[in-house]
Amino acid sequence: MVDGAGALAGTINLVTRKPEFDVFKADGLLSYGSFDSVRAGAAVNVAPSENVAAAASVLYGRSDGYVNDTDSENVQVTTAIALKPTDRLKITAAFDYFHDDFRTAYFGTPLLPSDVARDPSGVVTGRGFVLDKSIWKKNFNVDDGVMKSDAVWARAGAEYELTDAWTLKNDFGFYSADRLWRNSEDYTYVATQPGDAKLRRDATLISHDQQSWTNRTTANFDGEIGGMRNRFTTGVEYMRTEFGSRRRFGTVDFVDPFDFDRGDFPDTAGFATRQNFDSTVDNTAVFVENALNLTPEWIVVGGVRQDWIDLDRKVDDLNDPTLSDRFGNKFKATSWRIGTVYDLTPQVSLFGQYTTAITPVSSLLLSSSARAAFDLTKGRSVEGGVKTLLWDERIAATASIYQIEQDNILTRDPVTPALTVQGGSQRSRGVELDVSMAMTSQWKVNANAAFLKAEFTKLSEGGVSLKGNRPLNVPERTINLWTTYRLAEAPITFGAGLRHVGSFYTDNANTIRVAGRTLFDASIAVDVPAGGVVTLRGRNLTNKLYAEWSGYSSTQVYVGAPRSFDLTYSVKF
Repeated sequence: MVDGAGALAGTINLVTRKPEFDVFKADGLLSYGSFDSVRAGAAVNVAPSENVAAAASVLYGRSDGYVNDTDSENVQVTTAIALKPTDRLKITAAFDYFHDDFRTAYFGTPLLPSDVARDPSGVVTGRGFVLDKSIWKKNFNVDDGVMKSDAVWARAGAEYELTDAWTLKNDFGFYSADRLWRNSEDYTYVATQPGDAKLRRDATLISHDQQSWTNRTTANFDGEIGGMRNRFTTGVEYMRTEFGSRRRFGTVDFVDPFDFDRGDFPDTAGFATRQNFDSTVDNTAVFVENALNLTPEWIVVGGVRQDWIDLDRKVDDLNDPTLSDRFGNKFKATSWRIGTVYDLTPQVSLFGQYTTAITPVSSLLLSSSARAAFDLTKGRSVEGGVKTLLWDERIAATASIYQIEQDNILTRDPVTPALTVQGGSQRSRGVELDVSMAMTSQWKVNANAAFLKAEFTKLSEGGVSLKGNRPLNVPERTINLWTTYRLAEAPITFGAGLRHVGSFYTDNANTIRVAGRTLFDASIAVDVPAGGVVTLRGRNLTNKLYAEWSGYSSTQVYVGAPRSFDLTYSVKF
């Protein structure tokens, strides 16, 4: 409720290192591996006095990529400082920089008709298409493709303890990013095209110029009410995002999928779509969350968040100025959750929660006038489970079951299939397990698994009901297992594991199925007498050919990395 993001299914929380008082520490790593991949990084934390601390890190990486001509480079620099002018006041500031540059990035491999493929595999089945092993390493992007981004993220915060129980906090953030894609990203085999050049390639140019400002003020209480411990947070948040984007969509020459000149990105003047977007989104929210210990063993948690969202969009059509448009919308939505944790024993805890949330039908920053007019989609999730410690606390296990539902997703009008309307719905039910075991002081095992059934409960495409179908790119299960064993007589640790992902579909109609995969990994780590650890890792040791997901048309998949090795030296001070 406090963050307002990922309320239904979670969100990635990017957390950089924070300064620590009264300690000096540093670490570094240097790694080299398959595909001429290099990683190097270092981090340091210093505390020149008891009231000042600072942290910084730098990370560099580059790789040739496992698909032809897909070089990449990335740089990450983080800095932060923390001050304690008084015992009750803490001030922080941070500045981070991120850079990514991909040379002719890989956007997937086109599927071919089985009677055309020269070396068909069993990775993909359906509608007569296969993944051809003879072309999966080919890069179908143009020779001068570009995918790069530069971003900065600045934050400042202050925390003041009014009393032993009450704390005021304010956090301000600014994020700015410039991104550019200029590539051929979508490839489709057209059997009716004359000659051998039957692979159609699109041409896409997209730029992002984004700035976001956020400010959050909270009041936090951690004390007792009626003899019961109570933790309470209330606050207000404001976020403003300004977003500009050039968008050009056209085509590149057809090519023979087996023998072709990749060519250069064409002049965008003749592209079928040439638009410039300008968007502004203002989001104001108030929230409150409370956790009350009804007994020392029983905690009840509840929270509510109210959002007001103001969208303003401008679209300039360079091909047909009469299609240019300016539009907007205002949204108001309430989200809430309630949950509980109960300790049956010091080693066994039960938990459960119910959550509601809202989300736009598509990105507000890129929404068309039609989609901007739609209501926000509504979702609900319920989860329950148990956490336990067993075998003298040498086993830690968590098991949970959940159901997530989302309504008002986009579907097709059953009477007029060409018309997009709201009214669709989808549901996901699943079980998740996580176990960590210390079999002995030297042998440790970690395992986790997720089994789910995701389906549309109401959806129509092309005049056909897709009720009961699985959404695209959703596997039916994932299983991970990792074990390590450290020798007693030598500073050597062996590791081995597997990663399993079930099958998925590349389309909502479930006509093209991608097979699941099981990958095997291993490692050996040796402590260096002078300090540090040298680790040799091997991934996908059986060199299995597999597809990870489908990001564009249903007849195009991303092939996963083949067998690879890397050698890493890491050290801490």
